[in-house]
Amino acid sequence: MRATGLGRHLIFGAPHYQTAITPLVNSPPSSTRAVIAVLTSIWSGLVLTEQLSNNILPLTLRRFTENAGIIGLILAINPAFGFIVQPVVGILSDRIWTPLGRRRFFLVVCAPIVAGALWLMPHADSFWQVVVLVVVFQLFQDVLWGSEHPLMADMLPPEKRPLAKAFTTSSGQLVTFLFLQVGMGFALVRHGEGIFYVVAAAGHLGLVALPAMFLKEKPVIPLERPRLTLRRYVTDITQEPILRRFMLLAFTQAICFSVITGFVVLFAVQTAGIGRDEFGRAWSLQAVPVLFAAIPLGMLIERVPKSWALAAGYATMLAACLVGISAHSVDAFYVIALLFGIGWVLVEVTQKPFFSEYLPRDLVGQISGAYNVCFALGRTVALAGGGLLIAALGNNYRVIWVVAFVFGVVSAWLSTRIPDVRYLKQRNERLPT
Repeated sequence: MRATGLGRHLIFGAPHYQTAITPLVNSPPSSTRAVIAVLTSIWSGLVLTEQLSNNILPLTLRRFTENAGIIGLILAINPAFGFIVQPVVGILSDRIWTPLGRRRFFLVVCAPIVAGALWLMPHADSFWQVVVLVVVFQLFQDVLWGSEHPLMADMLPPEKRPLAKAFTTSSGQLVTFLFLQVGMGFALVRHGEGIFYVVAAAGHLGLVALPAMFLKEKPVIPLERPRLTLRRYVTDITQEPILRRFMLLAFTQAICFSVITGFVVLFAVQTAGIGRDEFGRAWSLQAVPVLFAAIPLGMLIERVPKSWALAAGYATMLAACLVGISAHSVDAFYVIALLFGIGWVLVEVTQKPFFSEYLPRDLVGQISGAYNVCFALGRTVALAGGGLLIAALGNNYRVIWVVAFVFGVVSAWLSTRIPDVRYLKQRNERLPT
């Protein structure tokens, strides 16, 4: 028998629809700390390559073509793979067991492939060589993201997930700060783009593949479910209103954030006339709020409805967009970066742990993969559609702030439509009878 109301089963704990709000493991504190440490390392390695994709790859492509439409289409390769790769990885990793475990298998095998493609990037001397290498490293980068996303719900109880997300977010933003401030602010001028690809390759080996070996996954006993078909796959997502809203939120969030992160460096260099090193130093300020606020937020987020925290994050993003629309100097970029960082950390620390509470226990990878499909669709629309829109407007990158503002408004509204069931239940339990 299938559940027909996710919120009802969360409250009454119906055994035929167990969700990830119930811990998959009962880990002692030391085990929890070890899991968080490994997840933090893996996240850092993946973020390093994402920063390269956002800030260095567009500059590399610009050496071969200045057409924003072509650049946007190539940047969209990453999220386009997400449509197929991440849901397949999610489904497979729910159902297989290898000597390396489930999710760990993909992390250990694919990270060296990404590292090899990244190491070869500085040696590519033609446009099509670059495109082939981008296809390879983005394909397997998507496999890695599809393997990483379910791990938090797999290995940590729900009350530990916001804190774990805070640690991974802080580490990721430390990587971002060093990448932008030290890398783009100084190393780019002195050593060129090639050094970034080499460092990212080393990061995949040392921060992703090696630490993943220490994950102690356990097989999950599958519940009785109908045979998985395309129709069943869609039904597992769409039959629950809360999951439908999260899927739509993933789509709108991806457009809001990705149209900025994908093109902001070209907006700075080409439209605003700011130097690459000046941009790197200014944009690195986005990491500062995260470094100082992520872990305290991870501790405090359990005390407020998560929908409020999400709405506040998107509202801050809207303020960043308003400044960006009229930005002409590097000083404006410091303000944009600060507001962007505050909004981003509120959303990042809250949204994924919040979503993970509504995942069926035995379908964590499958539903996480569907969420990633929606996010990938949003990123593809932002990068491919955004690039074509910019090209149609005469390579005027200022339009990215308008697009981000519109989808930020939609995201803030959607956030208010998702109830925090666990918070409401805990609040009701504290009320006097």
